[in-house]
Amino acid sequence: MRKRILFVMAHPDDETFGPGGTIARYAHSGEEVRLATATRGEVGMIGDPPVTDREHLGEVRARELLAAAEILGLAKVHFLGFVDGQLASVPREQLVERVVELIRRVRPHVLVGFGPEGVSRHLDHMVMCEVALSAFDRAGDPTWYPGCGASVWAPLKLYQFEIAQEIFAGWDAPLSGVPRARLTTFVDTSEQVETKIRAFHCHKTQEKDVRRILERPGYREFARQETYVLARTRLPGLPLPEVDLLAGIPEDECCES
Repeated sequence: MRKRILFVMAHPDDETFGPGGTIARYAHSGEEVRLATATRGEVGMIGDPPVTDREHLGEVRARELLAAAEILGLAKVHFLGFVDGQLASVPREQLVERVVELIRRVRPHVLVGFGPEGVSRHLDHMVMCEVALSAFDRAGDPTWYPGCGASVWAPLKLYQFEIAQEIFAGWDAPLSGVPRARLTTFVDTSEQVETKIRAFHCHKTQEKDVRRILERPGYREFARQETYVLARTRLPGLPLPEVDLLAGIPEDECCES
């Protein structure tokens, strides 16, 4: 059976700069991998040199994301329709309901989102971490959002994309990692490094960040593995650490409550 993975992110480029190798690995191995992005990145950079203006930035960044998605092999990108930089002011129930509705339609076995500090400490990332946790807990419960038009579905795992603090210390980067001992899942992305880097270059408006990331010492070696914390699971007794987001998922698992 083809397994389904749904990544829940905040902005265009999150999918590539973070778990891009993982997306490519599972997509190109035949699994159904989808992305939900809360915004179109309307308040990001406009390029260096500029490739658009502020008025059209959201449209341009959405096209950049779709180009990256094609390279990574995403089956579908779902734009949730919220505004960049304003997720904290959106009623939380509205965000969670939107993601729950998508989970019930897409029926993923695995969700992937941000950790509590969102790696970059971007407030939108931190909000989407909380949204993914709530959506995981509620999507299989028929008492939540009964009018959303799709039958309940309970994903089996929720992962949070995280990077070891030791990596950031070596780069002297002001980002938020976790102690390596907290990481539970180590995905081999060595065969996807060049694919991920090609997807980076689709995000032309964010070229300044692209250069900054790719010029970090040893970045290509770092990108040979992507790491996660298993934050929620409905599968008892999973052995950890693990090397596969789909580990333990039965072939005939239907995930319905």
